[in-house]
Amino acid sequence: MSLYLREDSIAIYFNPSNPDTIDGRTNFQGVVHIYRPADSVLGQSSSAYAHIPVLPDIKPPYSKESFNYLKACLKICTESHDYCKQNLSSPPKRLLHIGERGDDSARLYETPDDFREPYIALSYCWGKSNVLKTESSNIQSLMQGFSLKQVPTAVQDAAHITQKLGLKYLWVDALCIIQDSKMDWEEQSAKMCSIYEKAYLTIIAASSDAANVSFLNHFSRPMTFQYCVPDKPDIILAARAECKNGHHFDSIAGIGNRIVPDPTISRGWTLQESILPTRAISYSTDELQWHCRSTRSCECQSKANVQQVTSIFGGQSQLETLGRWDKLVRIYTQRQLTYQEDKLPAISGISQLVHRQTGWRYLAGLWKDHLIYQLLWERNSWHPFIKDTDTSMPSRYRAPSFSWASVECPVTTFTSNINVAEDDGILYEEARLVNSEILLSGVDPFGRAEPGSSLTVEGRLMQDVELRGPTEDLYATYNVLIGDRDETFEADIQLETFCFKGSNGMLQRSAKRSARHADQGLIELESGTLVSVFLLAHSRNTDGTGTQ
Repeated sequence: MSLYLREDSIAIYFNPSNPDTIDGRTNFQGVVHIYRPADSVLGQSSSAYAHIPVLPDIKPPYSKESFNYLKACLKICTESHDYCKQNLSSPPKRLLHIGERGDDSARLYETPDDFREPYIALSYCWGKSNVLKTESSNIQSLMQGFSLKQVPTAVQDAAHITQKLGLKYLWVDALCIIQDSKMDWEEQSAKMCSIYEKAYLTIIAASSDAANVSFLNHFSRPMTFQYCVPDKPDIILAARAECKNGHHFDSIAGIGNRIVPDPTISRGWTLQESILPTRAISYSTDELQWHCRSTRSCECQSKANVQQVTSIFGGQSQLETLGRWDKLVRIYTQRQLTYQEDKLPAISGISQLVHRQTGWRYLAGLWKDHLIYQLLWERNSWHPFIKDTDTSMPSRYRAPSFSWASVECPVTTFTSNINVAEDDGILYEEARLVNSEILLSGVDPFGRAEPGSSLTVEGRLMQDVELRGPTEDLYATYNVLIGDRDETFEADIQLETFCFKGSNGMLQRSAKRSARHADQGLIELESGTLVSVFLLAHSRNTDGTGTQ
């Protein structure tokens, strides 16, 4: 145990040798903050404890105190943040019109062109439950009206908050997009950037793992203990376990600490639903957390994890903006999607934002203006929370093979760590783009791509390079022998040897992506398997030593 003092708090760190049990009892591991409860300091006569910070207790999400926190954040943002000013033109095509407080009726409403009313958007996990959604067969009925008791609990909670804030309109994807209409789905998913940007507020149901799970009636809060100082009944001290979720979450620090992230952190669509909003309130597992384009705050008043990427804005250079994009790609590929063909649509709103900010041309998850950098992505099977050993070819096409979106696994990119890209090495491009063709399956230029999409790149080709492997039982790692150098790499999809006749009529061996499922085990490449290696770029340390 160690005591840690800093400007904004007093904390005790518990680091037991056995984080699971001591003498058969569950053992606590983590950080406890010592503070004076804000509602107990009035009238205190002693100043002996003035060095201990005053903090509010964290109340349940349905409480008056939590709602007052939301209202205070909204007031400061809407009245004081110039960077958060909004243009209310181009509203969503449909919204839910919510009745007055005490009225549980709602109806689906098609917005006219001159609609300028504020609306709230909801970000949540659908889960596996069968929920009410708008389809071609019931849209007319929903426009006539329905009871909020028919919609999932998370949507009811969002409607309740909408009413308490004195607003009338709520956007929920399941109800505001015609789910069985391919055309309407593509049109509306292409507008996600605008929908979340222009929402007066986005509610993130971070603690709910399914639409039928309430986030307002979520009772989990950090363990808190109060202590009355002997002989000083007016002095109350409190100890509270550190909030570890939402914008405090640190995947690296969480290794071995049994931190279960908010359910929304594991879902693909919810990444852009947290990045795109002008302002958002997150009902996290431990507390309410606020973020807008100007600031971040939370009920516990601890500092947020600065390593998290909360916005695509703010890049001082193109390389820094590229680094932010690549960090988001790295985070996004760690998440799950119910429908794998949503790989590009579920991040299309962020793609639109980058394009609008930079003017770069989009190529199925990559940026043409920095294509060589972008092609340097690779599989990352050793993520701390994801044991990824499935190196099979995806069952359904999502993107061309040159894109990270073509595979179902976490990836890393060259610029994921901007310090490495700028300070630790210099990248020398060895190839250039000759032509690109992206075939789109719908109206969204940042959405789904069709088979036949391709790049034509010109550069140096090293022929007859011997390929060996795999070098491990679980991961598709291989060795290539380039001159006197033995280089190791991880293939995005497991490889297999195939034979063909060369131009001289002789039988030759090479390697290709295998269609065999990884459950059947990795395939040992045959001896004498030769490949051609295309050189995209090489990097050299800033002092001129070391080449990769």
